Amino acid sequence: MRTRWLEWLLRLWRRLPAPLQFVYLRLRYGRFGIGVAALIRDERGKVLVVHRTYSRDEPWALPGGWLEGPEGVERTLERELMEETGLRVRAGPVAAMERTGFALVVLLHADLVDGVGGFRASPEVSEVAWVEPSDVGRLSPVNARLIRRALA
Repeated sequence: MRTRWLEWLLRLWRRLPAPLQFVYLRLRYGRFGIGVAALIRDERGKVLVVHRTYSRDEPWALPGGWLEGPEGVERTLERELMEETGLRVRAGPVAAMERTGFALVVLLHADLVDGVGGFRASPEVSEVAWVEPSDVGRLSPVNARLIRRALA
């Protein structure tokens, strides 16, 4: 039941104009939010990205989510990846940060605990892929800048 409800909400989200999405995020997270994202690399140096079902303009992104309460960025990252992908990660040090319009996005190095074999699709994430660092242009501009800064 919860999954169907979430799928319905995500379909609705995709249809909302960007200004309404922005208003909702401001109301939900206040004047300033903290987002976390994972920089996970494989043995060849490729970067793990996820396909977000709710984003029509930039569906491919670094895995992550929003900090909720006093849990800290490391715990937020580990929780979000488990909830959205079923992947267990060990969060590492901060790789890069960027201030956006109403949020601070913190990119953390992270390691997969069990590999990608534990991936399971969710209402928010339909698949994962590995991309070359030089091919991050298909991600959001913020994600691309964070990756470039972290790997410089």
